[in-house]
Amino acid sequence: MTWSLIFWDYLITLDDEITLFWFSRRTWIKFLFFANRYMGLVLRIWDIIWKHLENAHLPLIGQDETFPFNLCEKLTSEGAYEACYVGTESASVLYLTIQLLIIESILVLRIWAIMGKRRWILWTFFGFLVCSTTASILISIYLASGMGPTSFYVIPTFVFEAIMFISAAYHGIKESGGLRSLLLRDTSPFRYGPTPILRLVFQGSVLYFTAVLCSLPVMAILDPQLGVTIMSVTVNHMLLRLRKQVLSDTVGPPSQKVELTTFRATTNGAMSLEVGEDVIDIRPYPQGS
Repeated sequence: MTWSLIFWDYLITLDDEITLFWFSRRTWIKFLFFANRYMGLVLRIWDIIWKHLENAHLPLIGQDETFPFNLCEKLTSEGAYEACYVGTESASVLYLTIQLLIIESILVLRIWAIMGKRRWILWTFFGFLVCSTTASILISIYLASGMGPTSFYVIPTFVFEAIMFISAAYHGIKESGGLRSLLLRDTSPFRYGPTPILRLVFQGSVLYFTAVLCSLPVMAILDPQLGVTIMSVTVNHMLLRLRKQVLSDTVGPPSQKVELTTFRATTNGAMSLEVGEDVIDIRPYPQGS
């Protein structure tokens, strides 16, 4: 299931990735996008290779017997075995934590950008991220000793995701003037509501938080790899949609300013409405026109 989801997402978005990210300037978002997109793919390929190695039989030198290739089982020390497992198993807490850290770093940079790129915002949310990651690691160590239910592992992640969602939603509602205008798409030429970018950010936040609510129980109860893959795929699509909107702004009317080209309308043959850049001028037609 996890491999199918990653492969499907890769095929349907490869053209957008090439267009929107391959030739763009180097930024932290670009680096995190590629790390998020390809780490899951590399880990799934590693799973396939490791599974074949474990099932393979290599001939012993000078003997007819064979033995299964399993590196960790050859270690006698318990600590060495656990370290080997953490380093070679893609579902270990090491790789899950790295994947979550990448995903949540993308969210921090995204909310920092939409809230004005203030330094205190960046450091505040990164502080939350460090606390969340540290708590998850400590809980994982606690659970590794056989104490406590496994569902506790996702609690710090859920708290952090809830903080991020509430912050993004509050900012979007505050800037747009209401929840209704963020949810509905305005096709009118008079765009005095939220800009397309702001609406897209809000809708992406709602979609992602919904995915989080679905994926965290999957991580805790069923399959950690599948849960983190759902979050990873959702973040990738969110970034691609934002890049598409920014690209459309460069070839069409900008979405970050209320800016209308000249528009003329006649009402009962008596009034003329002209709209210039950020200016609305209503005046009567000359007589005889």
